[in-house]
Amino acid sequence: MAPRPLSAEERAKVFKALSDPRRIDIVDALSKRGAMCGTELSEELGVSLALLCHHWDVLVEAGLVEKNRVGQLRMCSLNEGRLREATGSWEAPRAEPSRAVDASKAKPKRALAARDAPKQRDAKPKVAVKRAAKRTKR
Repeated sequence: MAPRPLSAEERAKVFKALSDPRRIDIVDALSKRGAMCGTELSEELGVSLALLCHHWDVLVEAGLVEKNRVGQLRMCSLNEGRLREATGSWEAPRAEPSRAVDASKAKPKRALAARDAPKQRDAKPKVAVKRAAKRTKR
């Protein structure tokens, strides 16, 4: 039986977990080196074990990381399937050849001439300028 696709809420939870740069660093390290214990991972990333555990919990809650106890160690591994499920429905559509635009046939946009540019209004209304001119004549 095939697993059910992730709901929009579940996918949003995955992307929210990945919204922090430190968590992306954790996912990158796990994808490159495989399962690691917390001490190895915190040393590699240059963060405290307490901070790592906080970020681990967010990634575990989103289903991106799995923690397992091996003796006294907590081993952490990446759930790559969950990451693929969250982004899998976003495959790029392929353009049909008949709809593809040929760059050589496309008309270039003309630059705006100075006369086409929107006119800027003076800061003072014309009435105020006329009144000021009358006062100076007296």
